[in-house]
Formats: sequence, C-alpha cells, structure tokens
Amino acid sequence: MPDYLVVLQAAWIVRKARSVEDAMNIAVAEAGKKLNPDLDFVKIDVGDTACPKCNSPLKAVFMVAGVALVGLIFEMKVFNAKSPEHAAKIAKYEIGKRMPRIPLEVIEVAEIE
Repeated sequence: MPDYLVVLQAAWIVRKARSVEDAMNIAVAEAGKKLNPDLDFVKIDVGDTACPKCNSPLKAVFMVAGVALVGLIFEMKVFNAKSPEHAAKIAKYEIGKRMPRIPLEVIEVAEIE
C-alpha cells in the first residue's frame, strides 16, 4: 500500500493579537500545542492566498480589532493507505480529533515515492 502526503487547511481564530505577525505566531504555537506530543510530526505553517487584484501571494491572515483569522496549513504523511481518499480521511481524523472545533479542509493529497 502506498504512502501519501496530505495537506489540510484550517481556520484558526486568535484573540487579543497585537499585530498580524503576532497572530500568525500565536496560531502556529496554539495549533502545535494541540497536536503535541502525539502528532509532533505534522508540519504547521501559515497558508498563502492570492491578492484578487494583482495575484501576488499574501499570508492568509485577516485581522480586525485585535481578533485575527489565520489560515493554517497542516502537512501530514500517511503510511499504508488504501487510496488518496483513505489517506485524507486518516489525516483529517487524526488532526480533527485533537482540534474538534476547528474547521479542516483537505487541499492536496500526493503519493510519496
């Protein structure tokens, strides 16, 4: 059975952030705390989005009045999955179990050689 790299995105709310950079750091740290120690192999990063006007890449963070919505990316290797769909289900289950109120969406599943 093949191995897969599954990429998920999540919407993370950060309250009382002083800046966009602060919100990104807090979101990654909070997500890391929820995943550790069981899933410390999951890579966490702030996602990117494209500017609707010029198409240049921007960090996926929106901040108003000290509250930020941060788009996080989780990368997880899933071993011995039956199919890409099965790998996505496993990753979503394992991460979602530790973050029950965080919306997760699969954005990519790639087979690892």
